[in-house]
Amino acid sequence: MIRPVSIINTAGILPDRSISNSEMGELLISGVQIDDEAAAEIVSNTRERSELIERKTGLRARRFFPRDQSPVAVGVQLLERLISADAWHELDAIIVSSSSTQGFPGLSQQIVAAARAAHQDLGSPFVLDIGSNACTSFMYGVAIAVSTIQALGYRRVACIAIEFSSRCIAYDPIAFGTSTLFGDGVAGVLLSSKEDGWACIKHVRASSMVDAECVGMIKGGGMQASQLSSDVPSLSRWFMAGPPVAIGATRILIEEIRRYQAMVKRIDWLIPHQANLTRILIPACEKTGIHRSQLCASFEETGNTSSASIPLVLDRLVRSGNVAAGQTALLVGFGASFTVGSALIEFR
Repeated sequence: MIRPVSIINTAGILPDRSISNSEMGELLISGVQIDDEAAAEIVSNTRERSELIERKTGLRARRFFPRDQSPVAVGVQLLERLISADAWHELDAIIVSSSSTQGFPGLSQQIVAAARAAHQDLGSPFVLDIGSNACTSFMYGVAIAVSTIQALGYRRVACIAIEFSSRCIAYDPIAFGTSTLFGDGVAGVLLSSKEDGWACIKHVRASSMVDAECVGMIKGGGMQASQLSSDVPSLSRWFMAGPPVAIGATRILIEEIRRYQAMVKRIDWLIPHQANLTRILIPACEKTGIHRSQLCASFEETGNTSSASIPLVLDRLVRSGNVAAGQTALLVGFGASFTVGSALIEFR
């Protein structure tokens, strides 16, 4: 049990460009030279598989940022949606999660530098980038944010997720099972030490189930944070081991839901990482007695937005007007090497 930390705002940004499954298939085969029978078969098979994506995963489309869109600029835009004009001086920390960037200076540092140009009252915030946990990174960021508020007395902490997955996936038919799942998105929350928010974090947890067998099932790199316009090398493009990852992710999600079910009387809303609707999220709900109407999902329209998926869905739920005071929501992230992060929030 932790001393409650308030959530005072949420925000999310999705790209305008929507990519259908058939369009995604065409992107994967755009580099294939059809100069023999084998190449023609690859193209044909890829197009056929594209038609089956929705049935197998629930995914209809994903969003991609344009090539000239800057992760730093969109990060500043997100911060400006989270923070009121007269409260920049109270921002004591900025924690950025991203599977799609790496290196230093990190996005958190670049975002602070860019934001200060427009908001001179921004002080000297703690800055941190989290990326190696991939899709779990946002929930790890939340756990760290809660800790800094409670242990260091920070007033307000922004946890934001910036994912430009479209620049990290491999555009190759061989990578079909991985590349077709991902989309871009940016989202975040603003946490406060005061009890003035519309929700409070009642419990938070961060852990892992890493072992030698699973450590290489999800791997890849991101853009260089110091050179965001440079392409990600082909050997660093994202890879997931398909069925074993889905099985492990489902198990982790089920175990985490049951852990909280044993602690609290009820869970009104489930906001899991948006990995795969039909093969992970729905089966986990069926195993734990979570009704489909309680599952908050965006996967159909956004795909897997990595660490941005949970704050994107939380922002959508909050703005839907469907939540009531006293209700709870369980946030569960799971990602690379089977890391797991979760939080239970209560709406006021």
